[in-house]
Amino acid sequence: MSFLQKLQIIKDAVISGVTTEKALPATQEKAGLAILDEMDAELDLLIKEEEKGSLVKTKANYISGVIRIIILLDISGSMRGTEDDIYLGLSDLIKKHKGDNILVNFIAFNDDRYEILSDVHIDEAKVSKIDPVGGTNLNGTLYYALKEKCAAGTNLLVTISDGSDTENKISVEKIRKELNKRKNDRNHYYFLGEPTLSQTPEDVHANAKELGFDDDHIAVFTREGNGNKLNFAVISQMLDDLIEYGKVSEFWSEPIKEHYLALTDKRKQ
Repeated sequence: MSFLQKLQIIKDAVISGVTTEKALPATQEKAGLAILDEMDAELDLLIKEEEKGSLVKTKANYISGVIRIIILLDISGSMRGTEDDIYLGLSDLIKKHKGDNILVNFIAFNDDRYEILSDVHIDEAKVSKIDPVGGTNLNGTLYYALKEKCAAGTNLLVTISDGSDTENKISVEKIRKELNKRKNDRNHYYFLGEPTLSQTPEDVHANAKELGFDDDHIAVFTREGNGNKLNFAVISQMLDDLIEYGKVSEFWSEPIKEHYLALTDKRKQ
């Protein structure tokens, strides 16, 4: 078996057998697929065949080269009207990064949490339009993602929401403690928030900061003028930065800020 064939087996082990499309929010079924564990099992078999054990290094390099994107998306009733932007934005992101070494995690939340894509290789990722309805389980979803998705590897977690938590399943203090515990140079946490009718941009910023997000990792957006589609274009650029430089540009939020100012005539975020 050639080295290239073995690499193909590694790739196949990561992306094989993954259900990539689910209805929203009709199902609460979790994928339940330990993709990286499958890759480890396949590699173990290959390593036994390799007398010199050269694949051990290949395995380590492959895992270290993976970027996990984790998008937490609010699909509560207040997000109604942004379905097309979200679908188009996420579809464009996936198309742009075909061929890149990215595992996609797409977790939607209203009253509950829906794990639509779980460590699906971006070459195989597919999405459907959402149907916003219900409340906002922001805290519970964020806590789950921090615990289950950010324990190892390079992770870009982006939360998109237009309101505060309404379910009170996890306290703000518990989330802040978990987020701060997992802050390191391989975990990148960002919050994109839209003010409700009763909120100011300053409220959105303060709420995200209370959850543990750094000041410069928070942006206030508006859905007006395809704002949610723009959010995904910005996330796509963040992935480009991570791939090329190993970090996200400090100017990541400028397109969102400029868009917000142009469409709302606000001067603060």
